[in-house]
Amino acid sequence: MRKSFVFIGFFVAVIAAVSGCSMSSAQRLFVWGTGFTLETDIAYGPETRQKLDIYTPKGTAPRATVLFIYGGSWKSGEKALYRFLGQALTGRGYQVVVADYRLYPEVRYPAFVEDTARAVAWTKTNIAAHGGRPDKIILMGHSAGAYNVVMVAIDPRWLAPYGLKPRDVRAVVSLAGPLSFNPLKTESTKDIFLTADDIETARPVKLAAAGAKSAPPFLFLHGAADTTVNPENASNMAKAVNDGGGSASLKFYPGVSHLGVITCFAWPLRWRASCLDDVDIFMTNALKAVPAPVEEKTQ
Repeated sequence: MRKSFVFIGFFVAVIAAVSGCSMSSAQRLFVWGTGFTLETDIAYGPETRQKLDIYTPKGTAPRATVLFIYGGSWKSGEKALYRFLGQALTGRGYQVVVADYRLYPEVRYPAFVEDTARAVAWTKTNIAAHGGRPDKIILMGHSAGAYNVVMVAIDPRWLAPYGLKPRDVRAVVSLAGPLSFNPLKTESTKDIFLTADDIETARPVKLAAAGAKSAPPFLFLHGAADTTVNPENASNMAKAVNDGGGSASLKFYPGVSHLGVITCFAWPLRWRASCLDDVDIFMTNALKAVPAPVEEKTQ
């Protein structure tokens, strides 16, 4: 999963080399900023990495606010590299919030999930002052970031400290999320999750039976050629959500890798897969739907 961050950095670096520009100039050359405004390094918490960037479409009220959490195996990542995603989604009328979060080895589980919940709470409380839609927040993540957003949406304990529930989010998009694997049985993630009291409570697929009914609708997208996160993670999670009484849609992209399912949002690579169109359609339908009431459990 860490390779995704490295590749995205490499992707921007190649653009810089070809164009003879700096990294930041290359992004501006290939990811134009005329269609959105950009606010950077806004604090959503007291820690150094608890900061976010906000992309807002110009000339129109956003249809919804999308909070995006990137991947990097919980070890790496940088919000500035996702300008291409901000461009793609603002072009469809969405406001985009891209958040950094604390990483290993500075922290271990569940700090990165807690940071994601904090970013959701900040967005809910503050985004209206930045031209956003606190009533229409959609979560989206890639790889480790997809894990983070799905955990926040499937397990009510993460948003509860902020007086929020999973249904305060309108929908969730997971791109190549590691949602059914056991992190203690994977060498690259074992040390990150050793702090879990019970590893089963840190596996989204195991939480769906209890949490699916109170969760927002999910879209699980995965490259069929992904050798970093097995595509079964998506199918297993979608089945668990639907079996648990929730709503989950699933799509695989033939020939698309772990990296391809996020880089296909960049305009030079959109021919590789219909990710942008599929996400747009899903979010449009989710925004049209009237959220179903959540049954409160009686003691």
